[in-house]
Amino acid sequence: MGVWQTVGLVVVPVLAGWSALRIVARQGARALDYLSALFWSGVAVGLGLGDGPGWLLVAGCVTAVATVLAHLVVVAARRMNQPLVTVDPEAFRARLLAACTADGSPEALLAGVGPDGTVTVWGLEAVGIARDRHHLGGACGSCLLEEFVTGLAVDGEQAVEQYRAQLRRRANQLFLLRRGVISGDWTAELRPVQGFKAPYAYAPCRVHRY
Repeated sequence: MGVWQTVGLVVVPVLAGWSALRIVARQGARALDYLSALFWSGVAVGLGLGDGPGWLLVAGCVTAVATVLAHLVVVAARRMNQPLVTVDPEAFRARLLAACTADGSPEALLAGVGPDGTVTVWGLEAVGIARDRHHLGGACGSCLLEEFVTGLAVDGEQAVEQYRAQLRRRANQLFLLRRGVISGDWTAELRPVQGFKAPYAYAPCRVHRY
């Protein structure tokens, strides 16, 4: 194998690893970094499976896995960087219900419990509830969300049953709530969490401690 061929084989995994590092450095801002990392990883794997050396196959697999992990790190960092706000559980639940039942309330929202047990709500910024990580003290975030959903949505109890079934499978879920245009009734359904899917491991209640 010539010098230039050897250099080329070394450069391929280096480019893949560098692209994966840029995902973390840039907080995943550029899709080009993802495409570059996966492309060069694929080239390394292809060469390793062909006439290339075996270490190239290993390097391609490592950089491909590193790209996925880099994406998960970015997602987790974005969520953890949201402000942490301590709230009273009952007051916060009442505030959510009031925001959704007042005149001019938003037509849809997302709500979920993070891997640290905090509650985050998306879609109520216009009524003064930011996308913060709401810390509930010693209360259970999943319990609060279930009470909120059953108190707001006409099919809330069914959604809560599905939510608990998914948590038992260690698959965290978000509640998507929508207000009917004609009836004005709220309905609830589940959406999978993007990124780290494990539910909060230290829930302060027996029902949600899996």
